[in-house]
Amino acid sequence: MKQKKEKRLLLLVLGILLIPLITNILLPSRRFSDLENRVLTEEIRWDEDLMKSGVLAERVESYVQDQFPLRDLLINLKSDVEVLLGKEENNGVYKGQDGYLFRKPGVYEEKILSDNLKAMDILAGKWNSRLTLILAPPSSMVLEEKLPSFVNSAMEKAYYEQILKEAADSQVVPVLEKLQEKDHEEIYFRTDHHWTQYGAYLAYEELMHTLSLEPVDNSSLTVHKTSGFQGTLYSRFRGTFTKGEDFVLYEFPEKEYTVEYAGEDRLEERILFKENLDERDKYKVYLDGNHPLIKIRNNQAEREEKVLVLKDSYANAMIPYLAESFSEVHYMDLRYYNASLSAYIEKEGFSRVLLVYGMDTIGEDPNLRKLAF
Repeated sequence: MKQKKEKRLLLLVLGILLIPLITNILLPSRRFSDLENRVLTEEIRWDEDLMKSGVLAERVESYVQDQFPLRDLLINLKSDVEVLLGKEENNGVYKGQDGYLFRKPGVYEEKILSDNLKAMDILAGKWNSRLTLILAPPSSMVLEEKLPSFVNSAMEKAYYEQILKEAADSQVVPVLEKLQEKDHEEIYFRTDHHWTQYGAYLAYEELMHTLSLEPVDNSSLTVHKTSGFQGTLYSRFRGTFTKGEDFVLYEFPEKEYTVEYAGEDRLEERILFKENLDERDKYKVYLDGNHPLIKIRNNQAEREEKVLVLKDSYANAMIPYLAESFSEVHYMDLRYYNASLSAYIEKEGFSRVLLVYGMDTIGEDPNLRKLAF
């Protein structure tokens, strides 16, 4: 009797695992999950060496998980059940007040953080008179009153202070204080880890004051508002209890730009791609997402000056203001750019080098070691 039960259980488990394989015969595999903003496992490649190594089993598991029928519905249902049971954390994301989601603070790998800080110090030693740092704090450091009652930002504050201390040879823009003054306004998205364009403007405004320059006026821009934005933190938390939010875009009307996507054989005359407001990843409205190197020329800019911006995606929402202030802005993302940074700076003769990074990039991204080369 016991053996029969075990056989039935085994057949049930095998049947569940075979569901995606059977449905894949009848339906095409999904290539990309908009909700999770990632590429899915589309196929399983059989290989004798993989079978011996055990990697094949991992690929089968990944395929079954990614191609399971009604995957999105079931993930949302799981999240809703956990919220109803009082759980305030899901997949490394906390549910805060007023619909805000926050990334669960993590412990940085010591070697990555140390290497990145050393690379920043080497860069500062070469270009200190021209180097300015904007360190974007995570939303949990600014919107502390929105955090769940059992969460605090002490660990993040310690990392933030450590990074600024190590960056003492650079000119540091005090963006944290500026953002905390405006914490009652829409400066961070509720469902995404980025700041809003207004939050980016506050950082840009403080940058210009630090450089003793006059910032452009944000209130004179054309406003576009699109509803239903669900960002990176929603993609991890999921569920139907977390609603979409407005995505607000500010635009300088009738501006003429020359935009070169270096290495991509691509030329544009715009920095904003408003068609992406109709896509799930609306943040790609700025420069059409992240690219290795983008060169932007604006002959109507406030200042005839050439600036290099070393950046992650936090800098993307700042581009309307930087492109209006400086006649030539080069946006470089070291996650995708592998040539010598020092050689490029020497060749181009930039008057200023701006580092615009989220704190987690400095703590977690090994690509920032390229700052030293």
